[in-house]
Amino acid sequence: MSTFFARLFVKNWEKTGDPAVRRAYGTMVSVIGVIVNLLLASGKIIAGLLFSTVSVTADGLNNLSDAGSQLISLISFKISAKPADRG
Repeated sequence: MSTFFARLFVKNWEKTGDPAVRRAYGTMVSVIGVIVNLLLASGKIIAGLLFSTVSVTADGLNNLSDAGSQLISLISFKISAKPADRG
């Protein structure tokens, strides 16, 4: 599955020694992580509210916090891609 996504979204996906390709992999994985965790969170929160189960709702909120962590990872990949300053 990861090879499938790499072929779709990462240019020169087989050249993993290239720093630009590694950044592209990191960005791809972070974006997929955010999307999957948001889908899981929404499904679990909806199911938890429909069936009045606190544990499923709480697990959905946990997935929401995981999506936030992946978002921070995505932002850090974007910041690390910037060129170094003089200082």
